[in-house]
Amino acid sequence: MKAYQDASLAPARRAKALLEEMTLAEKVGQLNQRLYGFRIYERKCINGEDSIELSEEFRQEVEKYSGLGVLYGLYRADPWADKDYETGLTGVLSKKAYNQVQRYVLEHSRLGIPVMMSSECPHGHQALDGYLLPVNLLAGANMGVDFALMSMLDVLRDPRWGRSEECYSEDPYLSARMAEAAVIGMQESGPEVVAKHFAAQGEGTGGVNASAARIGERELREIHFPPAAAAIKAGAKGIMAAYNEIDGVYCHANRWLLNDVIRKEMGFDGIVMSDGVAI
Repeated sequence: MKAYQDASLAPARRAKALLEEMTLAEKVGQLNQRLYGFRIYERKCINGEDSIELSEEFRQEVEKYSGLGVLYGLYRADPWADKDYETGLTGVLSKKAYNQVQRYVLEHSRLGIPVMMSSECPHGHQALDGYLLPVNLLAGANMGVDFALMSMLDVLRDPRWGRSEECYSEDPYLSARMAEAAVIGMQESGPEVVAKHFAAQGEGTGGVNASAARIGERELREIHFPPAAAAIKAGAKGIMAAYNEIDGVYCHANRWLLNDVIRKEMGFDGIVMSDGVAI
């Protein structure tokens, strides 16, 4: 038995031993959330029983990285995902799908690393038969989700913005207090929180999603940083970069935002990620 397989050892020691065993490709694979889970399967009825068939793209991804780090949106069902009660996952089939995906990854992972699941939680668990609350009164995710991707860092600055309903307020203080409460509430129910989006996504030019935020450092610090600081203090395990640019630099490539501010000033030691990859 190798050290990383020894359950009697401390988790930190096991993790260090596991990292020493991993190839570069395997490490990259563990940081990857490239696949859309709702597109990696096809629902079929065989002999009157529902089942799923995993896609070739999924199989190739697992083979390429000898495993899979995070799978996003396996249960997602909405017009964008193009899943409904005829094509998506419900009831017992959801659990079967989870087990089938997990079993395939484990059997094709050299080191036996299980896949983690992430899901959008804009107003409840975004799945068939999930329950809904008013937007951003967030509900705990279910069905084996490990990471809840929660919009809580955006401060609304232009009501024309198409994602304005995901904001708590135009008030940075209220937004910060709500973000703090949301992190605590979600993580008490099980899933770990990835708070998004950092920073100033609610400040896009003309209310256009992902457009440039034409602001300076004072506005950033006074308006858009407080929710992130509150979420980090409350124990959020991840921070997702925003889609917009600030002064010509996109947030997911902004070293000052994601390193100097998040890491050094706010003391965050969790996962900083773009939409699909840890950075």
